[in-house]
Amino acid sequence: MPAQTAKKPEPVERQPSAAAGRFGDGGRYSEILAHAAKLFASGGFAGASMQDLASAVGITKASLYHFFKDKEEIHSSVVLIALERLSWLVDERVAARATATDRVDAFCRAHAEFLASDGDFYISAAMGYKSITDPEVKRKARALRTGYEQKLRDIIQAGIDAGEFRPLDTLLGARAIISCLNWMARWWKPGGPQSAEEIASAYAALIIRGFLPDK
Repeated sequence: MPAQTAKKPEPVERQPSAAAGRFGDGGRYSEILAHAAKLFASGGFAGASMQDLASAVGITKASLYHFFKDKEEIHSSVVLIALERLSWLVDERVAARATATDRVDAFCRAHAEFLASDGDFYISAAMGYKSITDPEVKRKARALRTGYEQKLRDIIQAGIDAGEFRPLDTLLGARAIISCLNWMARWWKPGGPQSAEEIASAYAALIIRGFLPDK
């Protein structure tokens, strides 16, 4: 099957963004972003005001401006942090696996792990990409999204090269998997009969069966 043409992915910057570099320090900056992610996940960019955020954090609206210049910067920080953390988690989980089948499974489980552990950031990034107006932030977010898809395409291609998978369109294969994973955010809830990772692994197994060579 001829491969579907796609734009060459923009290089993904391995240095963390300024937001990611400061996030996770346990300070007020991280607290603001965590509450912002929750607000953006529930109401979108337009549905969250600076006053809503200040009230959620328990500070004055004016105090927010000591950390961020405006709501757009807060929103951009949440989206970039989510995309970066998801990408790095996948890299970490996939690196421990050897075969292409196992690496696809690890990719899927890592995606689901991020959804389960950082759902507000995940949903904020998924919903908020189109709301980004700053061209440089948009470029960074687009590169991260494209690079994330490319990671999975590279795994599938490695499986094809090794004879583990049949020749197939890696773009369609990767997007089929990522579409299933993204759809989970619409219906999966914590505390159900299956964990997010278990469901993602089941998706991987179903789709990988279509990648295997005919016997």
